Amino acid sequence: MSLWTKLCSALILVVVLAVLLAYSPTVYLAESSDADEVLVFLEEVVSLDMAKYDVTQLGTSVTYPDWLDGLAQLTGKYTLESETSKIDVLFKFRNNTLSWCLMRILEGSPHYLNAPSANIRDLATIFLQRYQAYSGDSELEAMRSLLDVVDVTENSTTVASAMELTVSITSFSSSFDWRYTLDGAEYGGVDVSFRNGHFYAFGDDRSYYKPSTP
Repeated sequence: MSLWTKLCSALILVVVLAVLLAYSPTVYLAESSDADEVLVFLEEVVSLDMAKYDVTQLGTSVTYPDWLDGLAQLTGKYTLESETSKIDVLFKFRNNTLSWCLMRILEGSPHYLNAPSANIRDLATIFLQRYQAYSGDSELEAMRSLLDVVDVTENSTTVASAMELTVSITSFSSSFDWRYTLDGAEYGGVDVSFRNGHFYAFGDDRSYYKPSTP
């Protein structure tokens, strides 16, 4: 799946979730503990200062897609508000693991624990470092190593060993997509994008599309 196709799919999902949640304001308490993990992700990986925000969970829903072989998929939405900032956060958990998150800045600028770098390579590198600390996943080191050797100022695709990194740059966004490859086919990976210097979206589908022997 191309990065452009993935971004289009993410935008479609944003619209669908917004419509569904507008008509589904009920919060299912049994799922709240799982959904709350996204708030930990926002603080520890995105570095949002969550103490500055009033947090509202607008709704969650659980489905069991056939392609997940009966595992649960939880989707939902949070709104974060302070006196000067408002953010919508859409998220998706698969089998109780955060697999997708999108942050839309509606008003003002986000409150951060640490101000984000103005350098796009540093933004992506620091994100991977924090995600590795958050998840305890040593595989992210290989992704950081590949990022170190690519030009992040222009569109490119770089393959090293069993991993491929696609960089997509526009006037307002920068996206990085790491995929496992095997015999010419692409499998699961990690992707992250930034808009106007702020975190925008993240995905990790390695548990579902990763080859057994990369």
